[in-house]
Amino acid sequence: MFPRFVMIKQNYHADKIADIPEAVIKAVREMEYKLGSLKGKTVGIAVGSRGISNLETIVKTVVDLVKEHQGRPIIFAAMGSHGASTSSGQEEILHSLGITGESMGAEISWTTESVLYGTAKNGMEVYGAKTALAFDQMILINRIKCHTDFEDTTESGLCKLLAIGIGNHQGATHIHANALRLGYGPAIREAAALMLEKLPVIFGIAITENWKQETNGIHAVLPEKFVETEIALLEKVKDSSIKLPVADLDTLIIQEAGKNISGTCVDTKVVGRIMIPGQAEPAAPKIKTIAVLDFTEVSHGNAMGLGVVDIITKRAFAKIDIEATSITGMTSTCLLQAKIPCVAPNDLKAIEVSFTATGIEKTEALRAIYIKNTSSLEYMAVSEQVFDVIKDKTNIEKISGPFELSFDEAGNLQTLF
Repeated sequence: MFPRFVMIKQNYHADKIADIPEAVIKAVREMEYKLGSLKGKTVGIAVGSRGISNLETIVKTVVDLVKEHQGRPIIFAAMGSHGASTSSGQEEILHSLGITGESMGAEISWTTESVLYGTAKNGMEVYGAKTALAFDQMILINRIKCHTDFEDTTESGLCKLLAIGIGNHQGATHIHANALRLGYGPAIREAAALMLEKLPVIFGIAITENWKQETNGIHAVLPEKFVETEIALLEKVKDSSIKLPVADLDTLIIQEAGKNISGTCVDTKVVGRIMIPGQAEPAAPKIKTIAVLDFTEVSHGNAMGLGVVDIITKRAFAKIDIEATSITGMTSTCLLQAKIPCVAPNDLKAIEVSFTATGIEKTEALRAIYIKNTSSLEYMAVSEQVFDVIKDKTNIEKISGPFELSFDEAGNLQTLF
């Protein structure tokens, strides 16, 4: 017998930007940079592989600004080993994010060739895309967010886009290998510093999002201020993030996982598992079993990170590209994260096993939560045992329930978000 669930809503304040193009233009014009210098220049615009909210609009606005000042914009893929380290794979990812030559009104460049840029102050060799060296000027676009693999003052942002994104497969592999010795934060920052000496970067667009994944900050940043700006913005992002409403849980059921949701398909900071040797595991939450029911199509088969969960469905398994997943796992040296979990024939069996594997005899008494994905934590279904603990919290609103999970004859879960 399964526990009954209650649908709840977490209520927290969340600012967001109403007019994205206006915010981009305002940020760039307020920056201390003479846009007239773009005239006649080939301007490379670095775009990564993450599913950033409003990315298409932000990139298009930057392209239009370059054109307005008579520059020639060329968007280029800066995504490390993603896309199975192939130009066609990178092209497919950018297209899935809405970044096409037609939609952007600009040429798009894909390349996987890397060359040695030089040696960082810490003695680490730094590699980067050969084509990036040919631009007259460069603009970087990325989101400032928590990284799924480590904790530091800077994590995922403009520096990472340089060190790992523009590094392509060879650069990304070298950074991750050295990070085991130097630490991820220091390795990324040292590589980024060297790359800024070699590349004609004029500024970066640093994006932040609220806990609902809505754009709440767009900042134009000069290269010499990359690190200090990332430190300040990341601190704000961490302060405003939300988690699951309890720190101890028997089972977490996740409707969907994917690279568009998190770099590790499920956010390691949300589920409380990193599984990288040498990296401390989060203090909370503590979850006995985690089940994933489906895998997003826009992940292009890259299931890197699913190794942190315990069981997936056959439906999710069928969408995994082993080669793309393995390339990312080997590049990042996060081998445990790249493993494939146990595979259940359907949703019913995956949930049943995740419940029984907790070792709790009366499964109806389980502390369980069912979420859409690890980026969507506003609405969720919690078991009655969890609801009894959180129902008096001011930020928790009951929406409906209690109800039982419903399945069709094929064992597919019908109670969906």
